[in-house]
Amino acid sequence: MATPADVSAAAHKLSFAIPPDHEADYLALLGATDRAAAAVMAYPDYQIAFDGARCPREAVHRPRPQDNALRGWAWKATVRGTPGGLLDGRTVCFKDTVCVAGVPQLFGTTAIHEFIPVSDATVVTRVLEQGGCIVGKAMCEARRVQNFSHGPASHSTPFGPVENPYAVGFSAGGSSSGCGALVGSGEVELGIGGDQGAQGRWQPASHCGLVGLKPTFGLVPYTGVLSSDPALDNVGPMARTALDAAILLQAVAGYDMIDDRQLGAPLPANVPRYSQLLLDSRKRGVKGLRIGVLKEGFASSCVDPAVDAQCRAAIGKLEELGATVEEVSVPLHLLTPQMCHILNKFGSSQTRQGRQVARRGLYINEYWDTLLPWDQEKLEKAKYYVTGTAMCAEYGWSRYPTAYGRAMNLSRRLRDEYDALLSAYDVVMMPTVPQAARRHIAYDAGPLAWAEATPGIVSNTAASNLTGHPTITFPVGFVPPSPGDVLQPEDNSIKLPCGLMAMAKMFDETALLNVADAFEQAVDWKTR
Repeated sequence: MATPADVSAAAHKLSFAIPPDHEADYLALLGATDRAAAAVMAYPDYQIAFDGARCPREAVHRPRPQDNALRGWAWKATVRGTPGGLLDGRTVCFKDTVCVAGVPQLFGTTAIHEFIPVSDATVVTRVLEQGGCIVGKAMCEARRVQNFSHGPASHSTPFGPVENPYAVGFSAGGSSSGCGALVGSGEVELGIGGDQGAQGRWQPASHCGLVGLKPTFGLVPYTGVLSSDPALDNVGPMARTALDAAILLQAVAGYDMIDDRQLGAPLPANVPRYSQLLLDSRKRGVKGLRIGVLKEGFASSCVDPAVDAQCRAAIGKLEELGATVEEVSVPLHLLTPQMCHILNKFGSSQTRQGRQVARRGLYINEYWDTLLPWDQEKLEKAKYYVTGTAMCAEYGWSRYPTAYGRAMNLSRRLRDEYDALLSAYDVVMMPTVPQAARRHIAYDAGPLAWAEATPGIVSNTAASNLTGHPTITFPVGFVPPSPGDVLQPEDNSIKLPCGLMAMAKMFDETALLNVADAFEQAVDWKTR
């Protein structure tokens, strides 16, 4: 029960001087909070039951180092879905933010003992209902340090970095690094990655030669996925082909009647048949497609000339195939890294403090009950993506209390400007990531070195996380390591995948899948 010391502590945090004759009143008010919390906590939590008998969790284990060459696995397991369906027998991995009941979940931390979810995420349930075979949880940033899926590179584990499937020693991207490595290497057929900011799925897909699709905000339910900031969180497909991405999207999309962010999402029965629509469009290809090439998407000083050339050559190929191409401009696009900095840091810092509010959905309370409160030992383990975010947020909320709201309003303005552009064009294109995958930096490098290890990496991907538009990345060729990287002599022979990004109208994932498939059908990107 509350004590006078609790009254003083609460007032101190508010910089509130309580009049002496009101202290007893405030103690009584805190007592009412005690009683209300006790009443709520007395009830068992209302989680989502899963059918363990129908889809048992088998062979759950942490893989041995020799069975985890790219370090892409967090946990291995076998969970077989109902035979038949879109994903019949296909192997699927999930980023280790996605809850699979009965399978331990790291979420990049050892601050707590291994957390074992009691519910399946909606995307897990739907994969199993469509016949998929879950083979494990893929590493996210990072394993033994508390990065909570927060980081755009794959170096932040003391057990060794997640390796790029095309070049050991180079980043697989972050934070869906494990999905990128496992699907990119062919060890798993399909992956569900996530964006808890602005880079989580596209950037690993681009670095690992994959198709990565960020659906329209809310099209795919986030229920049962650990959160960073609900305003930015997304999950979606990572695959080696556009058709596979279409099949996986079709399997998991649609309103689940729990995730309250699914504004405008169809019910599962009304989800477009993306895979059939893609196959139907192959005869037409991209003839008549209107492509806007975003001037600002190529304007960053961080864009490597090789990436610029490869992306422009791919757009040129689409023009040869019948698309019309024009340069377009959205000047506010250049502000997206700064807007994302404010929203991601200010927002995710509150989630990590357990301040999860304004959502009508599934709260994974058992995780935060186990983690909180933070202390010195946990923060020292957290390393720099998390501690840097926490420091910036504490400073930012006190110094710039309306910055989050202003950034959110500006993101709505950015959405409106893209909507206006997309009324005249079918897709808007730009490089996914301005540079090739970078060489891993030292694990013991300092906070600033970690922050500077991936320059400009979200300069383009941040935009649709802010606006909610659907976006796809697909591989268009190889590029050499960035000349701005710290390279070794042997790196001269290395070639790394390069991705091209396209944005479309809200809920027009079909246009994105079609353009990615048309390029894929016309060009063997691995020869470019």
